Amino acid sequence: MTALRDRTRRDFLRTGSLALAGAVLAGAGNFNRGAPKGKSSGVRFGVRTPFQEKDLRQRALLLQRLGYDGIELGQEWLDRSTESILADLEGTGIVVSAIVGSIKLLEPDPQVRAQAIEIDRKRLEMARTLGAVGVIEVPTFGPCRFPEAAKTPAPHELEDHLLIEGLKQLAGDVKRTGIHILVEPLTKKETHFMNLQSHGARIIEAVGSPGFKLLSDFYHMQLEEADIGATLTRYGKYTAYVHLADGEKRTEPGSLPFDYRPGFRGLKKNGFSGWLTVESRATDNPEAALARALKYLKQQWSEA
Repeated sequence: MTALRDRTRRDFLRTGSLALAGAVLAGAGNFNRGAPKGKSSGVRFGVRTPFQEKDLRQRALLLQRLGYDGIELGQEWLDRSTESILADLEGTGIVVSAIVGSIKLLEPDPQVRAQAIEIDRKRLEMARTLGAVGVIEVPTFGPCRFPEAAKTPAPHELEDHLLIEGLKQLAGDVKRTGIHILVEPLTKKETHFMNLQSHGARIIEAVGSPGFKLLSDFYHMQLEEADIGATLTRYGKYTAYVHLADGEKRTEPGSLPFDYRPGFRGLKKNGFSGWLTVESRATDNPEAALARALKYLKQQWSEA
C-alpha cells in the first residue's frame, strides 16, 4: 500500500506540473497566468518577506489564513525540485508568483555570464512548471567591476551592451516558455548601475522582444524617483510585477503609512493587472504586519 500511495502521489504531482505548464503556455501574454480557478482577473497580492516560518508549507498556510494569493521564491528554495515545491503548496490555494534568476548577468568573467544565461534558461522552465509569471533579474549589485568603465559616469555603455546582449540570448526561451524576464532597478544604496525605471525601460526597448518587463519596486522608487506617480504613468506599460514596502527602513506597507495611490493610479492607467508583492521588514510580529499590510494595500488599490 505504501508503494502504491507513493506512486499515486508522484503521478499526481507529475500531472499537476504538466497541467500548470499547459495553462501557462495557453495564457502566455497574460500577467494573470497561474491564477487559481475562480480568482479575480484583477491584481493579486503576494509576499516575498517577512516570515517567521522557515518551512515553505507553513508559510503558504499562513498566507492562506491571511487572504494572500501567492508567494515569491528566492534562491533559498530553487535547489529543490518543482514537484516538492508543488507538494508543499498543494491544497493551500497559494501559488508561486515569481522566482529569482541568476543575478549574474553583469559579472566581469564571460564564462560566469554564460553560466548565468544557462541558469536563467533553467529558471524560465522552472517558473513555467510552477505557474509563476516571471523570473526576476537584478543586473548587478554593488560598484562597477569593469575597470575600463568604472572611471566614467554611469550609466555605463559597456554594461548596457553586455546586459542587452545577455537578455537577447534569452529571447527564444522567453517566447517558448511564455514566462517574463522581470528586470528590477534598485536604489543607489544597492547598485551603481540601474536605479531608475527609465533605464530599465530603455534596456527592454533595446532588447526588442516581447516578454521582457520591469519589476517596479516601490521601496527603490521612493529613494530614487522624483515622482512615482508620474514615473509609473510614463513607464508603467513596461511593468509586469511590483514589490512593496514603506520608506527607507523598508517596513511593511501601511507602517509609515506611505501613500501608494499615485503610483497605483499610474499602473492602472497602463492596465496593470499583475502581482502586488510585499517585500519588507516587519515593525513587529510578521504575521500581524502582513495582515495589516494586505488590508492597507487593498484599500489603497481600490482608492487609486
